[in-house]
Amino acid sequence: MTQQLAPSAEQTPERPSARVSPRTRTIAGYTGLAVVFLASLVAPSGNAEYGLWSLLPALTLFGFILTTHRVLEGFLWAGVLAVFMVHRLDLPTAWIGSLNEQMTDPDNVWLLVLLTMIGGLLGVFERLGLSASFARAVSRLARGPRASGGITAVSSLLLSNDSYLSASGVGVSMTPVNRRFGLPRVFTASVVRSTGEPGTTLNPFGSTSVLIAGLLIGAGYGADRSEVSVYLDVLPYLFYSFAAVVIGVLLAFRVVPAVGAMRRAFDDVDAEEDDEAATTDGKLPHFLNFLVPIAVVIVSAIVLADIQLGFALALVVTGALLIAQRVTTITDYVDAVLDGMKDIFSLVLLMALAFVLVHAVSELGFTEFIIDSVGGVIAPQWLPFAIFLVFGITEMLVTLNWSLYILLVPVLVTLAGEVGASVPMTVAALLSAGTFGVAAAISSDVGLLTATSTRVPLYRHWITNLPYQIAAAVIALAGFAVLGILG
Repeated sequence: MTQQLAPSAEQTPERPSARVSPRTRTIAGYTGLAVVFLASLVAPSGNAEYGLWSLLPALTLFGFILTTHRVLEGFLWAGVLAVFMVHRLDLPTAWIGSLNEQMTDPDNVWLLVLLTMIGGLLGVFERLGLSASFARAVSRLARGPRASGGITAVSSLLLSNDSYLSASGVGVSMTPVNRRFGLPRVFTASVVRSTGEPGTTLNPFGSTSVLIAGLLIGAGYGADRSEVSVYLDVLPYLFYSFAAVVIGVLLAFRVVPAVGAMRRAFDDVDAEEDDEAATTDGKLPHFLNFLVPIAVVIVSAIVLADIQLGFALALVVTGALLIAQRVTTITDYVDAVLDGMKDIFSLVLLMALAFVLVHAVSELGFTEFIIDSVGGVIAPQWLPFAIFLVFGITEMLVTLNWSLYILLVPVLVTLAGEVGASVPMTVAALLSAGTFGVAAAISSDVGLLTATSTRVPLYRHWITNLPYQIAAAVIALAGFAVLGILG
């Protein structure tokens, strides 16, 4: 049976008995959108300073999605609004130009190609029975729902060198195992999301950790030390990452209860479609065939420092292994890869629209406005608290992730030095805010991939995962507040 991996961006998670119909929500969303566009006519345009107006597209995105549950359209119209605020009547030309510019940007193309290859590997995992064989092997260890959830969390942490690998590999393999024990797909998605990127930041050799250390050294902090040594200065203050991982593990072992939409998902778990895997001859391949491509990705990421190349090599190696074992033919293997790529197309399209939105928001001076609002009015010991609070909110609205780090780490190193704040604490606050965005924002690429690999509609994953990430953020905020009180 062929499965659809990519969750529809427009699918509504509500039960048929929901009080507000999709049609009513759509009318309300588009009515509000029309009001916002009319209000934006009084905003500055061109190269003017936008100030508070720079927040409007992000707030519109958030409000539209909450109202309509239509994610793809939310990104489309928020991006159109941001471009309109800058270019006014040149909107059609400017929007197409921005789309072309973002789709030809090397960094963006790199990410889209990576996501496409991940989709191809997910297609192989599902359609050729690799995930099912691994799930069957793991189920021998998982004697009950707590053990199964625990294995999900531990597996995600073990693959924490890169959050993409954790989201894709663990999501697709552990979802069917958890389903056997009555654990809904949204449960697996939240456990993976809580332990994926937060776990990566707690790993000194993780992809995000290496980036932050490099930026710190480039900005003049710890220039005479190793990257690992520099990052260890930051790591103790990553309160959000510690809190998110602990909550994720406790959720996995069912110590933390299911709340809100997650609790309703447990009530409705019997209505979920069971996971099935198609194979060429009705037999499952050996479960080691699932571990080999994951090992290839990890080794490539460490040795070659290129996660994209790792997934490409994994596709080649996995194909050679399966064909040599006569699990599949060249034609069927290529078909599985292409089907997986097709399934993830909605994710790729969503990311393309997100690129346009993020670029347009930057033209409005979104980040500069936030920095100017924070700098100069905060006591040094409260700077980390303010950084986490402000950028936690903005990353929740439109997550910039690595772009945020690249833009602001050098700025914060200088700012902290000028006002007498701790550089490691300040940078840790920014990294905590960015990690919160990756783990909680509906626009997060890791969130989109997690929803895809667990086959959960994006909005449903977001709304069930959100309470746990907010709880971790509150704990982190308290941690930074204690630092401020202690000075």
